[in-house]
Amino acid sequence: MNNTFDQHHPLLQARQHFPDNACIISDKDPVSYSQLYMNARGLAGFFSQRGLQKGDIVVLDLTEVLPLIELFWACSISGIIAFPVNTRFPKPTLRGMIEALKPGLVISDRGLTSDSLKYADLDHTQVAIDSKMWQPDLPATFLMTSGSSAQSKIVVHSHQNHMASAFGSNLNIPVELDDRWMLTLPLYHVGGLSILYRTILAGAAVVFPSSRQTYLTDIEKHQITHISLVATQFQRLIQEPGAIDILKQVKAILLGGSAIPDSLIQDALGKDLPIHLSYGSTEMASQICTTAEADRATGLKHSGRLLAGRDLIISHEGEIHVRGETLALGYRNGSETIDLRDDEGWFHSGDVGYLDVNGALTVLGRMDNQFISGGENIQPEYIETTLMQMEGIQQALVLPQADAEFGMRPVAYLSMDENGPSAGEMNEEVRRSLPGYMVPVSYYSLPELPEAGDLKISRHELAEYLADSNKHLHTIK
Repeated sequence: MNNTFDQHHPLLQARQHFPDNACIISDKDPVSYSQLYMNARGLAGFFSQRGLQKGDIVVLDLTEVLPLIELFWACSISGIIAFPVNTRFPKPTLRGMIEALKPGLVISDRGLTSDSLKYADLDHTQVAIDSKMWQPDLPATFLMTSGSSAQSKIVVHSHQNHMASAFGSNLNIPVELDDRWMLTLPLYHVGGLSILYRTILAGAAVVFPSSRQTYLTDIEKHQITHISLVATQFQRLIQEPGAIDILKQVKAILLGGSAIPDSLIQDALGKDLPIHLSYGSTEMASQICTTAEADRATGLKHSGRLLAGRDLIISHEGEIHVRGETLALGYRNGSETIDLRDDEGWFHSGDVGYLDVNGALTVLGRMDNQFISGGENIQPEYIETTLMQMEGIQQALVLPQADAEFGMRPVAYLSMDENGPSAGEMNEEVRRSLPGYMVPVSYYSLPELPEAGDLKISRHELAEYLADSNKHLHTIK
């Protein structure tokens, strides 16, 4: 780690080293590091006047990005824990979480709670800031893990966790002073929040796209150098007219969040796009392993090697265990933080994978996704990977379906373009690669879930959707 950030707040450092550099760019006037610091300091003054103290929690329920970033850094300066909530979650679920946490303040432009304040109502009061309020190793953020509302956990990170994550990422994918990283992931997602740290350590800028429909226009207009995307976003983007020529001008395209279809990877490599594949988790503050630029010459058949500040081993059961400077402080449960490490400091990720002789990681799937069919263990990700190697298949999810004879049988839910295969062709492909008991008994079109937006549809969300027997599914024949 860069030890200068151990004693001084990163935003203060950025303001001192590059005060006039743009740190936030959008269709409005750019915001410099000096301006962002003053705005955050003003909001920190408001927190102080409200009686908030170091270690208190402020819930941030906003869809506007600039106010959210200002409030995030204001919490940081004040030693306050920022909790940007997942706005996709139902309000009753969020209210239940908030009630258990007992925050000092809820800021919401959606009226999340009866006593929540709107951003427009906050007073930007300039007061003296106690530099001792910020301590990099104390709890700084709460982030919700992805998944269904019933299974989501609140992960507690320190600023040291986030900065170590950014530092390791920047060693692998360099970020320079004049670079611009487009914010295409929400700030309640660790992949979005991590962009703030990567750019602030380099004095670079975060760019807000006008909308999901204008990504390419914004990349060209704002001379974007870096962009983070999940597979669904990338798939849609490269299909747009002129996309390839525009994306070739970008320095790095970081792909993660879910399995990337091999056909999509090879298509991107064939078009000479600067993609990086990654494996990460909320608990490890974003990336754990990421491919380097040199890996593109070998076809990107893995998720990359371990980044600085992380450590990884594979257990006897094949589970990925991780630890290091980026590992979160724990899970929040009410007023307590529960440790997520074992006796040797390892976090058991629940993911199954293996390392090759060069230290590159291949992720096979989730241990808790396994199910038994006729006495045989089935890892659905094996089937999904096989299906996504076929032309025309953009996304695949395999879930178990109850069966009187076998207990469970695999069923595939697919997103395909006009070149997608038939059910018979998919059966043949799966049989060539996997045992017969892994051949799906049915194929359906993956339903569109409006709340998912551009982000991945989680296995839990799909299962919840399918639990409603009135849902109509289109059968692929």
